[in-house]
Amino acid sequence: MFSWMRHGTAWEGAGAARAAPAAVAAVLVLSLLLGECGGQSVIPKVAMTIEPLMQEVDASSGAAEAVYNCSVFVEGIPLVRYRVNLTADCEGWESVCSPSQFLVSGSGNNSFTTTVKVPAGSPGGDNKQLTVNATITTTGLPLATCATFAILSTRQSYGLKLSSDTSALNVNAGQTVTWRFGVKNNGNGRDSFSVQVVNLQSYTSTGWTLRFNRSIMSVDVGDVGYAQVNITPPNTSKNQTVQFQISGYSRGAKYANITIEDKLDLALDIVAVPGGGGGKPPVTAKPTPDAGLAALSVALALAALLGSRGRK
Repeated sequence: MFSWMRHGTAWEGAGAARAAPAAVAAVLVLSLLLGECGGQSVIPKVAMTIEPLMQEVDASSGAAEAVYNCSVFVEGIPLVRYRVNLTADCEGWESVCSPSQFLVSGSGNNSFTTTVKVPAGSPGGDNKQLTVNATITTTGLPLATCATFAILSTRQSYGLKLSSDTSALNVNAGQTVTWRFGVKNNGNGRDSFSVQVVNLQSYTSTGWTLRFNRSIMSVDVGDVGYAQVNITPPNTSKNQTVQFQISGYSRGAKYANITIEDKLDLALDIVAVPGGGGGKPPVTAKPTPDAGLAALSVALALAALLGSRGRK
């Protein structure tokens, strides 16, 4: 014969044994209201883990998934059945815990997975926080909550294309011409780009001046950033065609130890100017009197002199 007492009421036999868990649950609910049960807190201790803490997916060509391995540990009162409800949020991306709930009797540790679905075409370089929540209840009453966190990133691809409506320009020696060009971001995330003149020193060392209005620009996905370079040849330049080349590279790719660059060519026709060195007109010597005319003048002068002496 078995016997349990609860405020003077007795349960006996096998029926009493089956009723015991319900009675214990009732006692625990009451003790929850009082704050303690037999000196032990009714509120269970909860701990969670998640791996990996950081993960990266590539959604540039289609939807992608990221799976995290998680666990939750519940330390409660023996014989008490706790329900663990699991939810996840990744700042708008669909997130699912599997299983989404389970039961723990007293204490226990359970494993589960959290899957995040990343939509196709999501911008590269995007970082979002994954939050996994556990809510512990018993007899429908919430007792405790716990959360764990991880980071999910989208892999960024890099690309650029330099372009210009002009591939050839004319300029007078010593004058300035402006060459405008565009830098298109062909990657899947916002990026910054640097532009420069190839072999710049070979021009500046011989008297050329080349200045960009901006040499670094940030460009959104699929957009084009524009820049220009002002080119001034020396005023002593001859009539000639000089080839220029602009190079641009992705700064984001360089930070990731990847080389992504493009180049653009320009043919610059230089027109020499008078007095400017290469276009300076030839020096013309002053005309000298013809030698025959000079001799005739001398002969006429002598004849006149002799004639004047004969008349004397």
